[in-house]
Amino acid sequence: MKIELSTMCLYHGDFLAKVKLCRNVVESHGFEFGIQLHNSITRDFYNKIKGLDVPFTIHAPVLSDYFINLANNDFQAVLAAFQNTADIMRSLRSNIALFHGFFMTQNSVRNDPANYKKVLLNAIDNKYLLKNTRVMDPVFLATEEFRNYQNTVKKHMKQLRERYPSYTLCIENDFPGIGNGNQTPEHMIYLDCPIWLDIGHLWASAILNKFDFYKGIDIICKQCQVIGVHLNTNSTPLNWDLKYPDGDTHSHFSKACDMDMDKIIGILKKNQIAHFTIEVIDGDVEDVRFLIETYLNCNGLT
Repeated sequence: MKIELSTMCLYHGDFLAKVKLCRNVVESHGFEFGIQLHNSITRDFYNKIKGLDVPFTIHAPVLSDYFINLANNDFQAVLAAFQNTADIMRSLRSNIALFHGFFMTQNSVRNDPANYKKVLLNAIDNKYLLKNTRVMDPVFLATEEFRNYQNTVKKHMKQLRERYPSYTLCIENDFPGIGNGNQTPEHMIYLDCPIWLDIGHLWASAILNKFDFYKGIDIICKQCQVIGVHLNTNSTPLNWDLKYPDGDTHSHFSKACDMDMDKIIGILKKNQIAHFTIEVIDGDVEDVRFLIETYLNCNGLT
């Protein structure tokens, strides 16, 4: 099994001490340790971390002005948005990248995670919004417009993977925000490509789109090529009112929320998923211990 820290965990405090402590805990259990570069990483922090003797995966795009949007009709724009990531993968000898690749727009979407809501509202038609929230109106997921975008995404993902055959390129499922088109198990199955499953995003999508979250995880694991999983506790309640800051909280692992982390990790274990990224804001060694202890003690029951 491999356990990574997202660089989202490392932006505050002594990151080298945190990496050393978490690595020691992971490796003491016989597991592999790694780091995943988040698309929010700055050039300054990248320069500090790139020399670490650890395997890296990449949450693309990194150090790029724009997100990779496979829904763009111009495949050359897709390639241009991926170029910096490809260069960094070569530099770090990394062969796995994942990204959100489905934005329902032909406009460029700026890579500015700190202002993500504003970025999407600027780039994507607000007709997709559900009332005055920041989430996508599910009615658009049943339209011909959506299916046309979906087919373009599927085609361009295939072309991108063919262009970089030595890399494992994965689409991550989306938080159900405005114009984000990869939200449900059926969406992931349809794209027929490697998947990086984000548990927190699927939780929000299940509440909005009204499907069984735990069955959804199991279906994705069984019917998709799941390369790895982003883990965090989404503290959003089942009675989510669709208002910020609930929705995509990236919180520390906890048993005190509606999301049942023991059950989630059990389903993943039963399906032999073995690559986990702790994508928690300021995630720490206690999150690492929680994941390992839960994984080792659960029976993998659904």
